[in-house]
Amino acid sequence: MEVKVSFDTEKESISDLKKFISYVQCVIDRRENNQILNNESSLNKTTNSSQTNVPVKSKTSGGGRVIPYEDMSEKLSQILSGKY
Repeated sequence: MEVKVSFDTEKESISDLKKFISYVQCVIDRRENNQILNNESSLNKTTNSSQTNVPVKSKTSGGGRVIPYEDMSEKLSQILSGKY
């Protein structure tokens, strides 16, 4: 999709500019999600079917890795109570 936009930032209302920013952010989010899904599907195709299912590690657009959420409330209470 190709979009060409021109507008005068001094004449446009602030609400219109915020809507524009929101739209652009939605496009960016959609592209990032497509890239993550494409990367995961290509990694899944290359893995051997006899291997166990290992969670696919995703990366952010900056190259950082995404760590899945893990409930650590029990660990924290054990550490603070000196049981760990």
